[in-house]
Amino acid sequence: MVDRDPDELVGEHVSAVVDDEAVAAARRLEDALAVDERATATLEATLAGPDGEEWIGEATFSLMDAEAGAGDEDDGHERIAVVRDVTERKERKRELEQYERIVETVGDGIYALDDDSRFVLVNESFCEMLGYDREELLGMEPTDIYDEEYAPVVEERAAAVAAGEREAATIEFELFRKDGTAVPVETRYEPFPYGDGTGRCGVVRDISERLERERELQRRVRQQAVVTELGQRALEERDLDALMAEAAEEVATTLGNDYCKVLELDEAGEQLLLRQGVGWDDDLVGEATISAVADDSQAAYTLRSGDPVVVEDLRSEHRFSGPDLLRDHAVRSGISVVVGSPENPWGILGTHDTEPGEASQQDVNFVQSVATVLATAINRHRYENRLVRRREQLAALNSLNEVVNGITDAVVDQSTCAEIERTVCEHLAAADSYRFAWIGEVDTADQTVEPRAKAGTDGYLEGITISIDSDDERSGGPTGRAFRTGEAQVTRDIQASDAHDPWRERVDSYGVRSSAAIPIVHEGTTYGVLNVYAGRPDAFEGQERTVLAQLGEVVGHAIAAAERKQALLSDEVVELEFQITDLFEALDLPEQPEGQFSFDHVVPVGDDEFLVYGTASAAAVDTVERLVERLPHWAEVSFADEEGEGERGFELRMVEPPVLSTLASLGGSVEEVVVEDGDYRMTLHVSPTADVRQVIEAVTDAYPRATMLRRQQVTREDARARSTRSLLEGLTDRQRTTLEAAYHAGFFEWPRDASGEDVAESLQVSPPTFHQHLRKAEGKVFGGLFEGSAD
Repeated sequence: MVDRDPDELVGEHVSAVVDDEAVAAARRLEDALAVDERATATLEATLAGPDGEEWIGEATFSLMDAEAGAGDEDDGHERIAVVRDVTERKERKRELEQYERIVETVGDGIYALDDDSRFVLVNESFCEMLGYDREELLGMEPTDIYDEEYAPVVEERAAAVAAGEREAATIEFELFRKDGTAVPVETRYEPFPYGDGTGRCGVVRDISERLERERELQRRVRQQAVVTELGQRALEERDLDALMAEAAEEVATTLGNDYCKVLELDEAGEQLLLRQGVGWDDDLVGEATISAVADDSQAAYTLRSGDPVVVEDLRSEHRFSGPDLLRDHAVRSGISVVVGSPENPWGILGTHDTEPGEASQQDVNFVQSVATVLATAINRHRYENRLVRRREQLAALNSLNEVVNGITDAVVDQSTCAEIERTVCEHLAAADSYRFAWIGEVDTADQTVEPRAKAGTDGYLEGITISIDSDDERSGGPTGRAFRTGEAQVTRDIQASDAHDPWRERVDSYGVRSSAAIPIVHEGTTYGVLNVYAGRPDAFEGQERTVLAQLGEVVGHAIAAAERKQALLSDEVVELEFQITDLFEALDLPEQPEGQFSFDHVVPVGDDEFLVYGTASAAAVDTVERLVERLPHWAEVSFADEEGEGERGFELRMVEPPVLSTLASLGGSVEEVVVEDGDYRMTLHVSPTADVRQVIEAVTDAYPRATMLRRQQVTREDARARSTRSLLEGLTDRQRTTLEAAYHAGFFEWPRDASGEDVAESLQVSPPTFHQHLRKAEGKVFGGLFEGSAD
């Protein structure tokens, strides 16, 4: 062992092969053996050979009596010992101790099974993983901690390793903890010799976090796939409701929630409509509304904040309590985000569950991504609808221009108001852009609107009542508003308009989506309201509305011209005579009138202005001038330059005079107006077919103390007047106005009482324009006269 010759060692002191420390340790053991009952003692020491190579020896020795020789330095004991080389054993022990430290400090579980498949070794990590003490696990069988269905697979794979078919066996399953809960693990194991049989050892790793990461990754992949698929569908789908319903279904399914909803904010920003959703009661989708401003609403809070809102448990939520929709469905948790920009939101996308729970940032991002897809689809849908509407409006505008041109040409050939109105309705109803049209007038007895002409209505107007009384709910539609305001009124979308609720069933059955009510006006007089309906929303916006408003003016002008023409050519007229006693007192004027003045002729000059030509006695000149100062519709007066006590001619400009405006709109005329010493007497002529009641009401409204002395139908006395009227028939309104103003201003007198410049100034036109109209009027009159004479 020490690589020495035995003969050399005999007689040598033991210190020749061991160090002093080992010698001292041996002596201490010998002393102990001398007084102890032990027979042997064991000592380990490092020995060295001649060449310096060291090894570890284990000496087991005992004491025996010795015969001490003279001079011997002895302790009285002899020793007998057996020495073994334990270097390899000690090395193995150190390796085992090192392995044990590794096994106990490693984070994974380590185990070993004997040939009876019972645990013979488990490390601390394995015990902590399962919640057992080491002593509890040792001796247990693996099937005590995992399902027996895995046993055949475990054995099969172990056998494959033993047969060299695979390097190691790996399996994933669940181990049952002591408390009954399960932990997912991955174990890598292989067989090893154990006594006369074969055992199995392995490493067990808790893969809960890995599986959670994989599930999270799968959720992300699934969410991204859903967003991608919805994005593709958004490009293809033209039905927004179908896309919203699919998005709600996908969000609820992907997140495993019970509910999902798409809420649309109304134009007023007050309410949110449950546009689409899943999980809610069937009758709520499309009907239920949620406040967009209430403090208890999660959706309202989301709109105010502009950021995603996560609720982990609604019962403990302090920011809001939740609206009835959530409480009625036992909602506990959820996510809500804005659809659209926070500055201009379209609505809310929300998903909810009946169990409390946390939401990851990834889940929030997923819901926001779906909301972004919906917002993009909504904006694209709006843009496409705008393009469609623009194309429709352009087509409708082109069609409308053709219709208006056709109507303009057609009404010229019509001689009566009824023919004009019927022509207008028929042309509009025949246009591709519109469904039907009708013209209504007011029945002053009950303040309702009665149809006067219609085309294409197909029974729409039967049985419905439209009022102009602002207190009547049936006056809120465009027709009633147009009569009250005198301005064009439009409903952009009848389906969304509450103003049409009184006629909702009728409106829905006819499929109309928008309507326009255009006052038929001329020179401040409303002849009725033209109503046009279309099957598309926003049909009467922009230029289309402008053209229709112009059409109302064209028709009003045509009706006024027809009434004037009829009044001009008719020998029969209705004569109305009124008297007002003490005119100045009736008008609450302090002056005491003197003298007499009269209106001899009235010339309409346009824009509800009139030139009145009359005469006044010298005493009445001041009265007329004071009336100009006092009465708002008497704008200005100018007198002829005559001096002396005789009568003086005057020209009076009136602006929006109530009686003259109504009379002119019906084609009537002033036969005589005389004011003498404050008493006012007026005689008017209107056509028998005109609405005489309007004239009477205009007079009594303007002069409540007026008394109608006579109403009778008379025949024009002068037969020559008929031929004179036929001469004027071919004149335009402007030409006739110019001719009459020139005549009554004294332009044709010699010397002239008024120059062309004077008359042009009265008519508020330029002198060249005046002369142009005058020459054309003279040409037509003279042409008619001479051509008639030639006949």
